[in-house]
Amino acid sequence: MGTYDKESDSQLYWNEEGGSKWVENIDLVETMMVPMSDELLNAIAAKSGEQVLDVGCGGGVTSMKLAQQVGEEGKVIGVDVSEPILSVARDRAAGIANIEFEHSDATSAKLGKERFDIITSRFGVMFFDDPVIAFSNMHGSLKPEGRLVFMCWRGIEENPWLGATAKAAFDIVGAPAEKPDPKAPGPFSLGDSVHLQNILQTSGFHSVNLTATDKTMPMGSLDNALGFLMKMGPVAEAIKEASVEQKELVTSAVSEVLSSFNSNKGLMVPGATWIVTASK
Repeated sequence: MGTYDKESDSQLYWNEEGGSKWVENIDLVETMMVPMSDELLNAIAAKSGEQVLDVGCGGGVTSMKLAQQVGEEGKVIGVDVSEPILSVARDRAAGIANIEFEHSDATSAKLGKERFDIITSRFGVMFFDDPVIAFSNMHGSLKPEGRLVFMCWRGIEENPWLGATAKAAFDIVGAPAEKPDPKAPGPFSLGDSVHLQNILQTSGFHSVNLTATDKTMPMGSLDNALGFLMKMGPVAEAIKEASVEQKELVTSAVSEVLSSFNSNKGLMVPGATWIVTASK
């Protein structure tokens, strides 16, 4: 497979500021995702000897578990547009013979024809500039009996750890002058079920099925969660141009929202996702 030659703005972000911030917060994020990851792995149901493509593989947690499942006769290729995050994956997987990580964009990478039994992703397919081109490219790399199994977020309003905290910030600094396009590249771009089904069907996939999956996710301590949200995501975006006083008010408001999810196990936040399956 080949890497991309020209980086989009989002790819530049993930190779610079965004990638560095993600690596800084990777332990918190991955701990949050454990309940979701388990559901996805059950849905994938990888078998010994299968060839797997993990799109937007991030720190490689899912890739490494799949490598165990497919065994020595199988192979897992993890691709991601972020070199800083891939460096974490490579370090973690050092010594695992049946796994490989590549700095590639699934939209344009030469994935190979009818190469994979499984294409999967854990929250890595929502950022494509042109999702039809990306999924069409993936479709061509699946074997005739291959399957697509991935997880993406549903709507932001169903994920209050991001939605409600963003609203709290906007109440102080003001919402964007132009309402963002909900289908533009971003965490919730595939949240609308009809839009998502249309993308996959247009890309050539059949038997598309969306299963709403809800899990409570551990977000650690209030301080850690607050620190993460003030650095990445919609809250961080909202306060970019804010004054010191506004930032203090946002910090207090976001802290209040997060506190509503407190428990004797720390913050436990609701997460709403789709588990998507489709055949070639």
